[in-house]
Amino acid sequence: MFLPRVKVELINPEDNIRFIRNYLGKEKKDNTTRPFYEKTLALYPELRDIDRAVDEAEREEMIRRAVTKRLEENREEIRKRMDYFSERFDTFMDGFIEASCRLFNYEWKPDQPVITCYTGYLPFYPRSAAEKVFFVSYQDEERVFSGAVHEINHMIFFDKWNEMHGGNVTEPAWPDPLWYLEEIIVDPTLNEKSVRKHTLYENRAYPQFYEPGETGESMMDRILKLFRSRKSMEDFLEEAYAAICKEIKG
Repeated sequence: MFLPRVKVELINPEDNIRFIRNYLGKEKKDNTTRPFYEKTLALYPELRDIDRAVDEAEREEMIRRAVTKRLEENREEIRKRMDYFSERFDTFMDGFIEASCRLFNYEWKPDQPVITCYTGYLPFYPRSAAEKVFFVSYQDEERVFSGAVHEINHMIFFDKWNEMHGGNVTEPAWPDPLWYLEEIIVDPTLNEKSVRKHTLYENRAYPQFYEPGETGESMMDRILKLFRSRKSMEDFLEEAYAAICKEIKG
């Protein structure tokens, strides 16, 4: 089985600035699925007065100054952490990716030989499943490794779903039902026995998926039942998607 290499690179400061600008925007402030705004301010307390900026130019300058200062002042430490992340990835990533591909009944394509892990200073770990990149924060430890397997799980799922649906699937974003599916199934797939032994840490989906509904059963409860009774991975993914569509439309 062909396996990609996980390569650790320094984040482009402009990307780091763009992410922070996004997390502090109105859309993210109003999005209750995750605490984007609050966690960003916890990481960058100097930006707590960001909403007092008189215009977008001042707001942009405040964010740019805070992010650039943090990256420049910690450049040596970031490089050391990148070396450490790379060394740790080398100890388990091959086993994890191979086990995950086997679980999804998917063959990784040789034309995508590298997954890139960009290291910066971030409250959340964005990704592009299509482009095979994800972003981490240099000061983290456990979260980098649990985050890495979480994001690569999304990549394998995205490619598998694309394979099942003609190859023209657009990478989903909230509140697309496909976004819910890819975020929910990290629990059953990353904690499946053959995969779990390669992940270093237990992985869970977002807390709201475990909240019980009117029947006392959570969305995760229903998806786990489908996973345990699956006839094939393909059947599970289709059934789970249908169940999620019904849930969020109901």
